[in-house]
Amino acid sequence: MKYFQGIILVLLIIGCTKTENDNIPNENEKLLKDHEIIKPQIVVYRKERKVINVTSEKLAKNNNEDALLSGNVVADFFDDDGNHTSLMLSDSAMINEGANNFEAFSNVVVISDSGLTLRTEKLFWDNRYKLITSKDSVLFTTESKDTLQGIGFESDMDLSNWKILKPTGVTGRVIK
Repeated sequence: MKYFQGIILVLLIIGCTKTENDNIPNENEKLLKDHEIIKPQIVVYRKERKVINVTSEKLAKNNNEDALLSGNVVADFFDDDGNHTSLMLSDSAMINEGANNFEAFSNVVVISDSGLTLRTEKLFWDNRYKLITSKDSVLFTTESKDTLQGIGFESDMDLSNWKILKPTGVTGRVIK
């Protein structure tokens, strides 16, 4: 019995001893951010005109880093006259405060007000050049339900002037 009590005592001492790894933050501590906001709304302006309005379930941000939006990210895009042009949905996104650029990740869908639809896994919106781009595979659907697939995409915010690199396509129309 004394032998058993001795083993328990040694195990307790070892278990309570601090190691070098104790100074390394665990995974949960790494995920903590300086600032967190539930149900944020972010509005980006250019020359006093609303350009983008973004909402999500959560915003997390460390000082001097981009803001991370997660959960049901919804972004409304507006033209230079303040008219709504398109809607973007994604699982998460990053917003760069300095440049007001926007990058969306996972299940990204852009729907223009004219009925064009873009699907991809990663999309970048450049505020300065007013362009959305993707280097990933894309699926583009026109108003007449034609689909075009490819790798790489460039377009204006309302999807009216677009370019797909390395395209392949399918049409439901009869070609004569």
